[in-house]
Amino acid sequence: MSDSDEDFPLFIVLLDYLIKKVRAASRVPKHVSAFTGRNRMLELLHGHDGQFVEVLRLNKECFYRLCSLLTENGLQDTRSISAQEQVMMFLTIVGHCDSNRRSGYEWRHSGETVSRHFNNVCSLLVSLAPRLIGPPDFVHIPSVIENNPYYSPYFQVRI
Repeated sequence: MSDSDEDFPLFIVLLDYLIKKVRAASRVPKHVSAFTGRNRMLELLHGHDGQFVEVLRLNKECFYRLCSLLTENGLQDTRSISAQEQVMMFLTIVGHCDSNRRSGYEWRHSGETVSRHFNNVCSLLVSLAPRLIGPPDFVHIPSVIENNPYYSPYFQVRI
């Protein structure tokens, strides 16, 4: 074997390395806006109440209560996303039937990040469902309904 044959694999490795470096230098980041997901969250939290309800489909008081319930039961801030931002991403996806790609754009995170945090919040809510959702109390009819003539025909027959 000649020296040139021995150097050929090294040449291929170096060429591959140089091609990857050139491609990496020419890449343009996908999310270049200075408006980050954290900024979006702060805009909603400190903005108009009507806008908050329009985007998240619940008022600020309910949002804070939901966030505290979820954090008490295991939802944690990550290195880059707070628990509140995770809940906001979940609520916008569910409330507007948003796609993963659209939410990634709106919150300036990758699709994988959006999907991971959506699944975390969703699985936590599913685990809390038996505690939070139950059958109505069929024994006691609220007086507002029982004394209203509009509804009373439906409650005349008792078992």
